[in-house]
Order: sequence, then structure tokens, then C-alpha cells
Amino acid sequence: MNLLLNILWLFFGGLLLSVQWLIAGLLSIILLITIPFSTGCFTMGGACLTPFGKKVVLKESMEDRPRPVSAFFWIVLIGIWLAISHMLVGIIACLTFLGIPFGIQHFKLMKVAFNPYKYTLV
Repeated sequence: MNLLLNILWLFFGGLLLSVQWLIAGLLSIILLITIPFSTGCFTMGGACLTPFGKKVVLKESMEDRPRPVSAFFWIVLIGIWLAISHMLVGIIACLTFLGIPFGIQHFKLMKVAFNPYKYTLV
């Protein structure tokens, strides 16, 4: 069932937002201060292709120390824009009965897009 939903996901905004994560990764390589963000963007771009069957977990439970300065720059430069795009596509997907599961996945990915230093997709 997850395979079928992941295939349909690509048509309900998943492919578009995965390309957006790829562009964010390339832009973060161009700006020298944000080079460390690029690997996270590429990882999330791949995870954005198949979100069904994955969960959002706190990184604190994974024994990863917080990085408040990096999180601040991520949120201001990249995270807020990716989170807004996931939110808008999620709202549009929830307007139809069949799109509700896809909208829920967008909202799940929105949490990770806003602050990947606090949450991760497993």
C-alpha cells in the first residue's frame, strides 16, 4: 500500500517539492555560508519522493546535540520558504477527499522543512 501511495504522491506535489529541495540544495552551495545545509537539502529531497511509511522523530531522542545558530540561519534563509510551500500544497491537496492523505504527508514534511535540526524523517 505504501508503494502505491508513494507513486501517487509524485503526482500530488511530491515531485515538484522534491525538485524545490534540490534547487534549495544547489542555492545553498552557491552561498558559501550555507554549504553545510546542502547535504540536508539533498537528503530531504530524496526523502520527499517517498514519505509514506516514514515518521517524523525528534533528534533529541537520537542523541544529536542541538545547533541553535545553524537552526536560526536555516529557518531564516531556507526553512521558512520550504515550509510555506509544503503548507500551501498540503492545503490544496486537502481540498479534495482523495488528497487528504497527501496533504497530511505535506504537513509532516513541513515540520522537518522548518527545523531539520530538531526533527528528522525516519
